[in-house]
Amino acid sequence: MHIFLWVILAVVVVGAVVAIFGWDRYRGSRKSAGETSRPTDEVFIDPTTGQRMRVWYNPATGRREYHPE
Repeated sequence: MHIFLWVILAVVVVGAVVAIFGWDRYRGSRKSAGETSRPTDEVFIDPTTGQRMRVWYNPATGRREYHPE
């Protein structure tokens, strides 16, 4: 019974540390800093405005951005 409680406590502590500090805290520092967003070949129609949107990808941050075409 005591082992079970220790396991539960360990899971709660690890979860709290991950929630506070995050897994990807240093994600941007591993990639080169000089890269900027570039357009991709992906295009979609925005359902709210009906505009064609081009997907841009930023390798420095790993994020996808959407710009009107």
